Amino acid sequence: MDERTVAYIHLLTQYSDIEEVQFVKKKESVKIEEIGDGNLNDVFRLYSESGPGSVILKHGPPYIKCIGPEYPLGIYRTKLEFDALTKFDELSPGSVPKPFLFDRESNVICMEDLRSYRIFRKLLINRQLSMAAARSFARHIAVIHRKTHVAELGHQGIKVLNEQFSNPELVALTANFILTAPFIPNEPTNRCSEAVKKQLHTVQENQKVKDAVEVMKKLFLEKKESLVHGDFHTGSVMVDGDTAKIIDLEFAYVGPCAVDIGLLIANYIFSYYRHMSIPQDNDAGRQFAYKMIEVCHMTVRTYLEEMTCTVGDKESYQDNLLSEVAGFTGCELVRRIVGVAHVEDIDDLPSAQVEALGAGVRLLEAYHRIHTIDRLMVIALMLL
Repeated sequence: MDERTVAYIHLLTQYSDIEEVQFVKKKESVKIEEIGDGNLNDVFRLYSESGPGSVILKHGPPYIKCIGPEYPLGIYRTKLEFDALTKFDELSPGSVPKPFLFDRESNVICMEDLRSYRIFRKLLINRQLSMAAARSFARHIAVIHRKTHVAELGHQGIKVLNEQFSNPELVALTANFILTAPFIPNEPTNRCSEAVKKQLHTVQENQKVKDAVEVMKKLFLEKKESLVHGDFHTGSVMVDGDTAKIIDLEFAYVGPCAVDIGLLIANYIFSYYRHMSIPQDNDAGRQFAYKMIEVCHMTVRTYLEEMTCTVGDKESYQDNLLSEVAGFTGCELVRRIVGVAHVEDIDDLPSAQVEALGAGVRLLEAYHRIHTIDRLMVIALMLL
């Protein structure tokens, strides 16, 4: 038994009153495996080899994992993620893996093991889509937004929530790596394919795009509307059949509702371009790509049915919300192609990257006149 396993067994034996961790009492049968491939954290599964019992342990190192120790990052984010998991589970039961404990000394979260679940992004890559699962997590995020919305809590309530989920480092990280760096020529953390390099001028020398990004950045930093996930995409959801759970809540903070929906829509668009671009089985690929258009419409429809809080009249609020969604969708499309953190969907498909980059540019240029998901998709995908 290695040193790390011994340490985690010792940690969990201190919480023997929690039923889900009692399997560690049989120390000789406990095993560990690393399962995380995220940009920020270490994730392990601790499980019993001789019977039922397993949990997920998540530890946040004091730096940005995908870049290296030269980019330090505060470890407070682990406690904040535990608090966000607890809050999401309270407000929309079943929306997240059940959080069991947070150990401050070791900076470790222990939570439900979603062993039978799969990352939604990987399912989409393999042309597996449950519309019911996609609908369920669209509804979950809408419930979270509605129950923590400034129109529901009032200004004092949203102020208290903002203090509880103060997340300055990761908010700044997003503002830098999503809303700043990809739009700066010769920024050292950016990386992209040769095909994309030929198109960078459409982003980094485009004043309309740069003006739009500044608007989005101001909204992201200053609009205190509801508790949001903050990094909500197809890799932040796990699916088992028609059931879905939202994961990776370390970016949670009080911000604009549109950021969550915008990032999610952008990642569906990445899936669309992937399946439109793969030459083999192209007819089947195109048919699946068209499902991504359908799921985008369904997502926004489901969200608006459930997220009924508004500031001002409903029509104006929703028009403005969809404009903001379009802007954040555009930012996410650009940053995943030009910035430091790419997506598996199209990372090996330069033609799809160029297409998705064009979609991001079009949305940023036109976000202020987009007020429906239909208009957003028409402009993004140049649908006729």
